[in-house]
Amino acid sequence: MRIADLPIPDVLRDFIARERGIQELYPPQEEAVRRGLFDGRNIVMCTSTATGKTLMAELVMINAVLTRSVKAVLAVPLRALAYEKARDLRVYERLGVRIAVTTGEYDKEDAWLMNYDIVVTTYEKLDSLLRHRAEWLRQVGVLVIDEIHYIDDDKRGPTIESIIAKVKTLGLNTQILALSATVGNAEEIANYLDAELVASDWRPVRLREGVYYDGVIYYADGSRALIKDLGNPVLSLVMDTIVNGGQALVFTNSRSNTVKLAQQIAHYICNYGMKLIEPGTLAKISNSIIETSQSKLLGEELARIVKCGVAFHHAGLDMDTRSIVESSFRDRLIKVVVATTTLAAGVNLPARRVIIHEYRRYEPGIGMEELPVMEYKQMAGRAGRPGLDPYGEAVLIARSEDEVDYLIRNYINARVEDVKSKFLTDKNLATHILSAIASGYASSIDDIMRFISSTWATSRVTSIRMNSLGTYLGGRLMT
Repeated sequence: MRIADLPIPDVLRDFIARERGIQELYPPQEEAVRRGLFDGRNIVMCTSTATGKTLMAELVMINAVLTRSVKAVLAVPLRALAYEKARDLRVYERLGVRIAVTTGEYDKEDAWLMNYDIVVTTYEKLDSLLRHRAEWLRQVGVLVIDEIHYIDDDKRGPTIESIIAKVKTLGLNTQILALSATVGNAEEIANYLDAELVASDWRPVRLREGVYYDGVIYYADGSRALIKDLGNPVLSLVMDTIVNGGQALVFTNSRSNTVKLAQQIAHYICNYGMKLIEPGTLAKISNSIIETSQSKLLGEELARIVKCGVAFHHAGLDMDTRSIVESSFRDRLIKVVVATTTLAAGVNLPARRVIIHEYRRYEPGIGMEELPVMEYKQMAGRAGRPGLDPYGEAVLIARSEDEVDYLIRNYINARVEDVKSKFLTDKNLATHILSAIASGYASSIDDIMRFISSTWATSRVTSIRMNSLGTYLGGRLMT
């Protein structure tokens, strides 16, 4: 399907073709259109990274603003991601669409947002706006929930369910578009949202997945590739990538590891005989980081290694500094970014090779835990730059020969976990019920039960269990 065939205003069609250079839809995008994306149908898009989910969200929001004079809200899990999405959306201001971003101040209704057409925010801030019953919310015709797999998260998941329950309780005629690359039970999410499901493994760039050990990449299809062993697995894989004209994205399990690995890689590149970087341009980027960074120590260290075409990326960096790193990587000036796994949550930084340094991380009070398959797939999905790479590679690092088979079996060939509701735990249930009562969404046990019935947690609960829950809640509230 061509952009010219979409049921959207001519001005938007022309803008996408001219400014974005897009003429044809990818297969998953076309399916979303055929499933009713522009007819007001709720849609769940569970498709691979880089298949254009974001573009479809942009189009459905801008189309709604231009043709129906309604507002749209885009909700994301992270503040940094909210600012990135808002920055990308501002290109549509040329069409007269007003873009706003709000992420903090949970005790305010932000009446100023009435003056904007599209509001980008976090789950928590949107839940706060709904609690305050901001008047402009009644004008929202499209709600995009990005990274819907966070519904499985202990903290953010119940907030997403609370948002949906409040939207239903208010009786808003709002189209919902939910996006993710990794949901094992996407059909259940679609049923809950009364939505059409678009699920696809199609990718614009072929993905090869493998495990590195002792100078060899063992691919899941049984093939192998020899890599020059430099005595450091990450360094070996990174240098093999950039010497062959690619960029590398390295994921590790702590902030300190991002800095340590980035330092090692930078030292090697700056002492490498062959010219791999552009020193003059990188020096300017380095100076920009010094001028921008709010942390003197972090800024100076990052600026030093950026001169060698390498950067680290974690939550300790301020947003402006992270933005410099990300844009320089997209412009192919920085060759390697070493990041914590938070970068995998939607930030658009594709690379030819994604390297997973550690598949375990420390969880306070628990110790070292293995990453879920879902998170591995999120990271692996960053591999392959459409239009630049003939393929993308995701490579896990093994510490022993036995671990090679273990990683192929338990990550590469493993099924993504089903997401599960966390709403009915005692803490989450109490928090969101009290919120519903305090903000006027419920004033009786019947109201509370109607509110809870609008959550995913109770979408498959039997009437008997719901009656038992109502009795239980009635007793707890009486006390």
